Amino acid sequence: MATTATSPTTEFTRDVLGRYVCNGLDEARASADRGRRPDARPFDVIIVGGGTFGAALAEHLWFRDKAHRHRILALEGGPFLLPEHVQNLPVVGLGVADATSLADLWRRSPAEQAAWRKEVWGLAWHANVTFPGLAYCLGGRSLYWGGWSPRLLDTELAAWPAPVVSELDTRYFAESEQQIGVAETNDFIYGDLQNALRQQLYASLMAGKITDAIALGLLPDHPAVRGRTPTASELRALLGVTGNGGTVTALRDELKLEAPLAVQGRPPRAGFFPLNKFSAMPLLMKAAREAQAEARNDDVKKRLMIVPNCHVTHLVVEGGRATRVLTNQGDIGVPADGVVVLALGTIESTRLALNSFGGVPGADLIGRNLIGHLRSNLTIRFPRTALASLSPQVRDLQAGALFVKGRHTHTDGSGRVAHFQRRARTPRPSSSRRSPTSTRSTASASPTTSTSSSRFAASARWSRSRPRATRTRAA
Repeated sequence: MATTATSPTTEFTRDVLGRYVCNGLDEARASADRGRRPDARPFDVIIVGGGTFGAALAEHLWFRDKAHRHRILALEGGPFLLPEHVQNLPVVGLGVADATSLADLWRRSPAEQAAWRKEVWGLAWHANVTFPGLAYCLGGRSLYWGGWSPRLLDTELAAWPAPVVSELDTRYFAESEQQIGVAETNDFIYGDLQNALRQQLYASLMAGKITDAIALGLLPDHPAVRGRTPTASELRALLGVTGNGGTVTALRDELKLEAPLAVQGRPPRAGFFPLNKFSAMPLLMKAAREAQAEARNDDVKKRLMIVPNCHVTHLVVEGGRATRVLTNQGDIGVPADGVVVLALGTIESTRLALNSFGGVPGADLIGRNLIGHLRSNLTIRFPRTALASLSPQVRDLQAGALFVKGRHTHTDGSGRVAHFQRRARTPRPSSSRRSPTSTRSTASASPTTSTSSSRFAASARWSRSRPRATRTRAA
């Protein structure tokens, strides 16, 4: 069916955003057909998946191509859902699907399955633990994620190729931290509760009361001061504290406990708007609209196209390279000098590669190094008086978020690295039915491991898979 040229109207809305950002596969194929236009060019970069990684990659490649040599096509299996993170919008009621399994989901009625999906969630594989699945939509789980973005330690990257680690350390880690808002601190989570929690946690770490915690002196600086030597007054300002206490070293270490959240609460400079919680969709939308403006509404000249509801089922491989991409809407060719990027989730990318590259040298190694991200949550309540520096005069509703990196060595010499996300809130004494002297705290332990269990997560559950991109280059 031909894609409607104008914004379609539903019973309730006019789909301006979807039509202005996206194209149909029929439009993409027609724009590359030299039988229609002699000046038509094929797409030489085809990105399979328009979620967190695929959307960011499409935007990055489009803006980097200053010579206008490439045409980029992003194929996403789900629809256009939201223009930014769900928490940046008024209360819509969208959320992450409840953890379940395919076996359990199949036992439910169609109405119950639809309610579970929360519009776009789905399960793509069987598992021996329940989990929410994937968000099948442009932007993927970047529309829902919590925003915690700690930088990987050098010890965690020890087995990675040296050139990759070098580029991450010298460029890409810093660039991504700046782009998603992690480089800022105390502009979203701040105040008396945050300061009291951080100071008490710092004192406990210094006293050796927290086992398996990595010494703060061994951790990289907070992104806001990394690569330079800040003054004590600057560090106190970043921490949101007053007075003259603390050495530069102590304040610098305490700053490492600030939660690395991908949230920008204040504009970076005058005349700009803050990004709030990061998602990949604003980047993708900006690139799509600039591509449209550059092409002057001529699809043949449009260097970036985004096709939603286009599920890639197989890659045709001939002579060791991908030559065609097969989808539920039809196929599209890959030119001899083109590349196909698999930017689906960890399992989905692996499955597509296994189903497409059987018999190709090295195909037996696909899926041998998957990384699982396990998480366990613990919610506790403790009296406000347990926070020595929190004044009883503080009566506003406040939130705090802190970060601790840990490492455990097993008796066989193997090790696990975990990070602990500590969040807390204090209720308004006058409006809460609970004790006016209580504080609620949630601690999440998220270990990085290649197995299905962890020392740090006694009742571990599958959380989010780390996205892994696989690229196949046409020879």
